[in-house]
Amino acid sequence: MAEVVPFRGYLYNHEKVKDISNVMAPPYDVISPQFQETLYQRHINNVVRLILGKTHPDDTPESDRYSRAARDFRDWINQEILIKGRMPAVYYYTQTYRLKDGAQRTRKGFIALAKLETFDSGKIHPHERTLAGPKADRLNLMKACKANFSCIFSLYSEPEKGINAMLEANTAGKPLIEAADDDDVINRMWGIDNTEVIKNIMDKMADKLLFIADGHHRYETALNYRSIMASSSKGYTGKEAFNYVMMYFSNMDDEGMTIFPTHRIVHSIAEFTPNAFLIKCSHFFDINEIRFNKDKEPEIRKMFLEKFDEMEKEPVPSFGLAINGMDSYFILKLKSNNIMGQVFGCTIPDVFKSLDVTVLHSLIFGKILGLSAKSQEDQENLIYVKGVDEAMKALGQGKCQMAFLLHPTKIEQVKAVAQAGYVMPQKSTYFYPKLLTGLVINPIDDEEVVTLP
Repeated sequence: MAEVVPFRGYLYNHEKVKDISNVMAPPYDVISPQFQETLYQRHINNVVRLILGKTHPDDTPESDRYSRAARDFRDWINQEILIKGRMPAVYYYTQTYRLKDGAQRTRKGFIALAKLETFDSGKIHPHERTLAGPKADRLNLMKACKANFSCIFSLYSEPEKGINAMLEANTAGKPLIEAADDDDVINRMWGIDNTEVIKNIMDKMADKLLFIADGHHRYETALNYRSIMASSSKGYTGKEAFNYVMMYFSNMDDEGMTIFPTHRIVHSIAEFTPNAFLIKCSHFFDINEIRFNKDKEPEIRKMFLEKFDEMEKEPVPSFGLAINGMDSYFILKLKSNNIMGQVFGCTIPDVFKSLDVTVLHSLIFGKILGLSAKSQEDQENLIYVKGVDEAMKALGQGKCQMAFLLHPTKIEQVKAVAQAGYVMPQKSTYFYPKLLTGLVINPIDDEEVVTLP
């Protein structure tokens, strides 16, 4: 199913960049304006200048952040700040991190090229919806620079973990890159250019379905770019580099895989009344109210979060809830898994009905609060935040009315939804840690072609 091939990537030159950590960045879509400035100041050759350049008041279509990224990319190559690998390779990439309980995990995977396939081919599956704005932005960058700066994050299933074993057996010694990111995740990458090993990896991946974990916008952008280039290409063969996209492949059966939840802040609901809202919720949910006074709030919050964490073991969806102005925390537990079928019938596919995010978006946001699917997609009344502390802090600001805490989506749920041909609501999953950008860059200019081993 998956056509995986090696490539000659551009890597930062250790002779020119002594501390590789200083030129790395997280994916562009998690970089705030403040952190963008931090990365700009961290190093003149930080990859943020390529993936998320600054905008200027006097920008024009001929001179903007995309053209500046293209100029910097060319200059860095000419100055040998970026140097191209000698041989086509795949890159073994590990990320070692700690969970909040102190446990250490290492997620393993490899970076290579994947042949672009439309989603209706059945070979690669998305699991989240995309928006037009980010795709237009990434297409402008790809047209200007003719490169993949960031990996698409994909998952495959191999319970026996043979590919990881093969990668580990062929990456002894010092890695090409070892860099700590701003979350203290240790990122290590080795290059493998042994033809026989690469062929074995390609063969083992050939029957694998791929599931996009992160990078949906960039994958669809690569499809659009391929269509543009193929239509104007003379002597099109299918082996041109623009027919492929740089991808990180990780085994969803590996013990290093972690998914965090993304919490929701609700704001600006007209005529919102907390008690009336809770009464409506009580028709569908069992509600556990945990009261507190201001002096006892920290310890009550800790107890509330512990109870909420315990609810993850329950067979029905549940949510943590804090309401602005109320001295209570709430745990909402769906009365039964039949509720979604009773309310929505067959209008919601069965594979969705037990998902926390579907219950939240369809039942609470849609039916109880009356938010349309479009308003949810456009985030008219919703803010997405990663951490519990961030959610609680946001609740006390502006017009924020409620904070909903979610449990993480399970990897088997992601797989089931994607295999059924559906996509989850936005921000259903947060695969941790984020892939580091700047480890390796894939050129897709007109002269590049894919070379099979």
